[in-house]
Amino acid sequence: MPSPTRFGKYDLLALLATGGMAEIWLARVSGMAGFEKLVVIKRLLDELAVDHEYVEMFLDEARINARLTHSNIVQVLELGQVDGKYFMAMEFVPGLSISQVGKRATKLLGDVPQEVACGVVAQACSGLHYAHEKTLPDGKPLNIIHRDVSPQNLILTYEGLVKVLDFGIAKADQRQSQTRTGLVKGKFSYMSPEQCLGQGLDRRSDVFALGIVLFELCTARRLFKRGSTYETYTAITNADVPPPRRLNAKIPEPVEAVIVRALAKKPDDRYATADAMQDALEEAMQKSGLRGAPTDLARFMTETFKSEQAEQQRLLSQAQRGELGSGSAEAAQVSPVAAAAAAQAESNYAVDNERTSIDPLPQLGDESGRNWKAEADVVGGPVGGPVVIDPPEFDSQEDIKTRAIPPPMPPEPASSTASTSPTGVPSLRGSQIPPLYYVLAVGAALLIVAIAWLIAR
Repeated sequence: MPSPTRFGKYDLLALLATGGMAEIWLARVSGMAGFEKLVVIKRLLDELAVDHEYVEMFLDEARINARLTHSNIVQVLELGQVDGKYFMAMEFVPGLSISQVGKRATKLLGDVPQEVACGVVAQACSGLHYAHEKTLPDGKPLNIIHRDVSPQNLILTYEGLVKVLDFGIAKADQRQSQTRTGLVKGKFSYMSPEQCLGQGLDRRSDVFALGIVLFELCTARRLFKRGSTYETYTAITNADVPPPRRLNAKIPEPVEAVIVRALAKKPDDRYATADAMQDALEEAMQKSGLRGAPTDLARFMTETFKSEQAEQQRLLSQAQRGELGSGSAEAAQVSPVAAAAAAQAESNYAVDNERTSIDPLPQLGDESGRNWKAEADVVGGPVGGPVVIDPPEFDSQEDIKTRAIPPPMPPEPASSTASTSPTGVPSLRGSQIPPLYYVLAVGAALLIVAIAWLIAR
């Protein structure tokens, strides 16, 4: 059996994934009397360790998350540096991302049960409200805004607990690194209108993102994702939200009311806090006879994802014995933290024209990208039969961490009239030429006449 690599006080058991900024390792920390604990090590990539901006972003994520101790937030246990390598140690959380839950439940059951959808988002509200309310020891508010709430950054454990993940681009008063003016951060498909427009944000932006997640879980359809970044941007800034019950009649009317209010275009029309949204959602669940408590979610996970749980345990045992291939597709399934990192890294190399269908309202049986039923590869496993391994959960418009706004307009269809413009230079019709161009042209002509007159004299 290969010996694990020693990294400070940790034994690195397996490289689970490499993301855009960091490596994700399964590690073990040992103590006296046979004490052992599995953790996840997130280690900044060597090539980024010399870049001050990336180092500060990494340290900010750890510092912010270390202040947050809540059952619905993935815990950061330590921030450190070993041999010049920055790392943070995080709790190991067996489970699946909400993206994985949504896709796989839709394939197996036809949709996500309403009580599961509502129970997941209610717990996410609790974790985010705690983060929004967090203060320094002197009582000064941190004013944390997550800015990247999405199904990939929410984990559902097999015990029925929802965990909010990745405060890497969170906005907080104590951050050392700041977003440059004119840039936005986050995943376009889960941004609020004000986030897309680069306007000032507060906690209601996270409420809007929670509304998107709830809409998608309840309807089994993507809400704002379109065939291009520009179309997605336009749909969000217009708050183009179809009535949820028109897409899925199983959604109770009180739950639909919560979704609609959370997705209001104007922040003032939304819930003022994630806590208020949680209260409204739990009241709607009670009126509709939906349960959705952690015990109910645990039962759903155990009954629906037996093979996934068994496969995850098998891979975990392999990793502990040093038999798991580092950085493989299987390795990423050991932890939803690693799966999210691997998908994020995959998206960095996605080609712009590899888009999903732009059919605005696909049927539930449709396999388009606006449905949870995305294509998947089936990988054989010795425990529990075939194991479904999802394709990358992000695409080139899903994980845009830093993006100039607004996105570029899509190109116009080619005209039947031949263009005389040079290759790569767009032509302008007369109606498109701004008045300033005429002023400059007339001014230049007058200047040429004046110079000629002076020379003639």
